Amino acid sequence: MKLRNAFKLAAVAAAATIGVLGSAITASSTEFDALEVDQDSFLSVAIPGGRFIPYQLWLIRERQPGAECFAVTGSDPGVVTPLWRENTSGCAPTSDSNGYSIRVGGEELGSAYALAVKESDGELVLLGQPLRGSSFVIGRTGGISENGYTEIKLAPGWRITQRTYEGTPLGHFYYTNDLTLAELETGDDIAANPVPNPDPVPQIDYPFPDIANDIYADEIVRAVEIGFVAGRQDGTFGPTRPVTREEATSMVVEALLTRGNFEIPTVTQAPFPDVPADRWSAPKIALLRQNGILAGDPSGNYRPTDTVTRAELMSILRRTAEVLASSGGVRPEEIEPTGDVVRFSDTSAHWNAETIAVMSAYCGVATPYNERGSEFRPDANALRNYTTAAVERLIDCGATPEL
Repeated sequence: MKLRNAFKLAAVAAAATIGVLGSAITASSTEFDALEVDQDSFLSVAIPGGRFIPYQLWLIRERQPGAECFAVTGSDPGVVTPLWRENTSGCAPTSDSNGYSIRVGGEELGSAYALAVKESDGELVLLGQPLRGSSFVIGRTGGISENGYTEIKLAPGWRITQRTYEGTPLGHFYYTNDLTLAELETGDDIAANPVPNPDPVPQIDYPFPDIANDIYADEIVRAVEIGFVAGRQDGTFGPTRPVTREEATSMVVEALLTRGNFEIPTVTQAPFPDVPADRWSAPKIALLRQNGILAGDPSGNYRPTDTVTRAELMSILRRTAEVLASSGGVRPEEIEPTGDVVRFSDTSAHWNAETIAVMSAYCGVATPYNERGSEFRPDANALRNYTTAAVERLIDCGATPEL
């Protein structure tokens, strides 16, 4: 059994660590740089997904010296033992675009290109895939492991680097190639990195017609697979529709129910003065109140039909994360960050600044408005697409699928 070495960042031994309440960074994507890292402290893994995304990409990082996060046996395919499932403090798994992206020729590709795992000729292939146009190969598995965890070996010219801002390492990593996008798309590297299947890469068959071009499409698809969101009666999703407080509550409850240990109570009394016991959302609101996730406003009301703000959503999700992380029914004082904190340009004086900072460092739940710039817009309405994405990030964080 081959066990990878503990992880060390090259040339940054003295770099300051950013904690949940420590210094923070804001920047646009054009201000980011990349830092070389020890490749043996990272592992790319293909894991079976669901109906719409058959395979998921997980990037596993050993973030503490001596951490044992994965073991690989065999080759073509390499069978992965998911040690990160037990060693949660020393390992940092990530499975979405908040933790990784593509960088080629010194430039980030952002949301224009997604990382996608596709099956081809008896193996799995990691692709850089645009909404339209040519894909390029980033890695291969050489087969598919029987235990469901398959090592992805990066193709020649590809490596992992770490995003930095003004020399400070951040909790985001790149699949990096020094070739330009034009060289990759035109196949100038074809001899070293041949495309296994010349046919066009099939696009995702999205469950709703109005999310195909939405920035949160992948998270919405994953939420459908988990089972905590559904479409509207007309078959659409309504990604940019504001979410009410009771709708946000319902989404969180449905997500919690997929994780077990939660049951919707029978309600005989109003959970809040303005939420009658016979209201459709009353049992779900009661469940969250019983678990310390919801509290009323200063007047004691819940205001179920008011739209929920992005800041209010972060409060709900922080308390939900604390409940999920608890043991024996005792809610812990805090949740452990999974990445680096981001202090947004418009939250320092906000009443919920601390929670927004905490949730930016926890599973990338709090991110810039529409994933652009440095504003969080805490008082803006939480839209259906971002609310879904935020809940999905929280509920999926570190939860490796059971196989």
